[in-house]
Amino acid sequence: MKKQFILPLRLYHSLTTLLTLAFCCGVSSLLVYLLDSIAGLALELPAALIICSLLTVVSGALLLAWEAGYYIRPAQAVAEATKRVAKGDFGVRVPRPETYIGTEESYVLIENFNRMAKELQSIDHMQKGFTGSVSHEFKTPLSSIVGFSEILLEDGLSEGERREYTGLVHEEALRLSRLAENLLRLSRLDAQAIVMRHEEIAVDEQIRQCVILLAERWEAKGIAFVMDLPSMQIEGDPDLTKQVWLNLIDNAVKYSGEDSSIHISGRLAPHSICVRIRDEGIGIPEEKQAHIFERFYQCDESHREKGHGLGLSIVKRIMELLGGRIECQSQPGKGTEMVVALPLDSDKTCLLQIPGQ
Repeated sequence: MKKQFILPLRLYHSLTTLLTLAFCCGVSSLLVYLLDSIAGLALELPAALIICSLLTVVSGALLLAWEAGYYIRPAQAVAEATKRVAKGDFGVRVPRPETYIGTEESYVLIENFNRMAKELQSIDHMQKGFTGSVSHEFKTPLSSIVGFSEILLEDGLSEGERREYTGLVHEEALRLSRLAENLLRLSRLDAQAIVMRHEEIAVDEQIRQCVILLAERWEAKGIAFVMDLPSMQIEGDPDLTKQVWLNLIDNAVKYSGEDSSIHISGRLAPHSICVRIRDEGIGIPEEKQAHIFERFYQCDESHREKGHGLGLSIVKRIMELLGGRIECQSQPGKGTEMVVALPLDSDKTCLLQIPGQ
């Protein structure tokens, strides 16, 4: 791309106007002189000034009108592109004018429009992918329910078979219920812009309560909890923080092996708290760690029947609302550690530094 000189619109307009008027005055004076000398009109000074002024006004108006059309070309290009965006074409982009001299405002307008179109295209792709994922997640359990219910309607089933198929229908129905509940929760979180409740939360006690609530899950696998939690008080929404601990501990239990341990530790920092939840499970490959907070993304296909890939998306959105941070540290075969940092004050949304890094 050739070198360009970018000027503010006011300066650019002032300079071009002065140059235009100077050019028109020079040309008009030259024409009057040629008329006077060649045609021998012997014009008096007042008449010459009048003719020169008229020529300057007419030629200046024509040139300034042409320049005005040049000024509005970027705006016209953006207006035409906006019409295409309004019709659903989010792939449209406005090219940057390749002129030697341009206005700063026109380039800012074009860059902001292209950024907006790119974001809309990304949102459109995400929405289509989200719709497809939701349809797929609903289709699988619904197909199972329809298939097993048709079998149950048939005659000749033993009592044991009937109970088995009824249990499978019940499990798939519960799976649908959990999916609908998580989608509703995620929808509410997406629509929420601020945290409405500001209460004192004893984080250490809340985490212990969440472990007890999930006792049926981890006791069945013989999992032991090793906790090192000092007294940690923060201000925030207790329902949101409780959802964070439930989702993270549930994930740790899900991916832990039999008779393993889950380690939960806490640490106080000057303006935040840090909670680490580490399991001894299968771990997450490095190339997959960047996607774990995406909706419906699941690292381990063998656990698809136990979840829908929405838990960490919910946690990520809650962290955004609370002004906190969450990071994943994992190695395949060595387990996964989720690190959560939350501000002590719910009104603070500072860039938190996770202690220990």
